[in-house]
Amino acid sequence: MTLIYPNIFSILFIMSKFLININGEHFDESSAKISVFDRGFLFGDSVYESTRTFNRHPFRLSLHIERLFASALKIQLNPTLSKEEIATQVLKTIEQSPHQDIFMRIILTRGNNSDLGLDPELSSANNLIIITKEISPNPEWWLSHGLSMIFYQKQNSPSGSLPKSGNYQENIMAHKAALSQKAYDAIMVNGQGFATEGTTSNIWIIKNGVVYTPPLIDGVLEGLTRKTIFEMPRVYPIQEKSLTRQDILEADECFITSTTRNLVPVTKVESTPIGNGKPGVNTLELLKSYLQFVGQKAVF
Repeated sequence: MTLIYPNIFSILFIMSKFLININGEHFDESSAKISVFDRGFLFGDSVYESTRTFNRHPFRLSLHIERLFASALKIQLNPTLSKEEIATQVLKTIEQSPHQDIFMRIILTRGNNSDLGLDPELSSANNLIIITKEISPNPEWWLSHGLSMIFYQKQNSPSGSLPKSGNYQENIMAHKAALSQKAYDAIMVNGQGFATEGTTSNIWIIKNGVVYTPPLIDGVLEGLTRKTIFEMPRVYPIQEKSLTRQDILEADECFITSTTRNLVPVTKVESTPIGNGKPGVNTLELLKSYLQFVGQKAVF
C-alpha cells in the first residue's frame, strides 16, 4: 500500500484535536453533528471498530471492516454501505489528517429514525461516522511498572465471539468500578466464573513458558491484536484456555492487548502481585516481537 501523506486541506484541522468524517463530509469537533433521531444515539443501535495507523498505514483495515460487518450481522443491522465504500472513506479521512499515527473509531449506526419506536424499519440509510485524533505513545510507566486491575462479575454473560456494538453499559460500569479502586481497568468474569477480557482489551497470562488467553466461546471479542499474535512466528507456545480468577492470580506474567495500546504488562490484580510484581521479561520480549512484526506488515 502506498503511504498516505497529508494534503493541503489538512492544515485546516491542525488546530483541532479531532477530525471527524460524517457520511463523507469532514468536520472538526466543534462542527460535527448527528441527528438526535439517530438510532445509535437513541438505543445504542450501532456497531463500531477502533483501529490506528502506524506512520499513516492503517492497521489491518480490511479485517477491521470485516469484523464491523460481522458485528452488524450479529445484531441484524443491514449495511447500506459496502465494505469498499467504508474503506474509501477511512482512507480519505487519513489523507485529510495532519498526523502520522492516528487513532480511528469507525461507527456504523442503523440510521435515523422517523419516530421514537424500536422497530428497525423506522430507520433510514446507515450513518457512517469516523472519528480520528492523534495517537500518543504509551506512557513509559506502563512498561516500567505495569498496570493494576480488578475482577468484575458480569451481569450479562453471552457466550461466543461478541459483536462490537454501541451498547457498552456493562463495560462502562466495570471500568468505573476499577477507577473507584484506583486500578487501571477491570477483568470481566462471566457467569461460569471464567475471565473473558478487559473492558476494551483482551487478557493473557504466561505460566511455565506457555501463553494463554480465553477462548472466544467464553464471551470474548476477537481482538485484531489478539489475532495478530496468533499469526506471528511463535516466540512462545500459545493456547486458548478458559481462565479462572485463580489462574490469573497464580500466573507468572499477565498482560492485555488492544489495537491502540499493543501489549501492556499487568503486574497486580486486586491486591495480589502477578509473578514478582514487575513487568514480565517474556511479556516485554513478546511486545518487542509484535512491534517488529507489525512494523513489517502494518498494512494489511
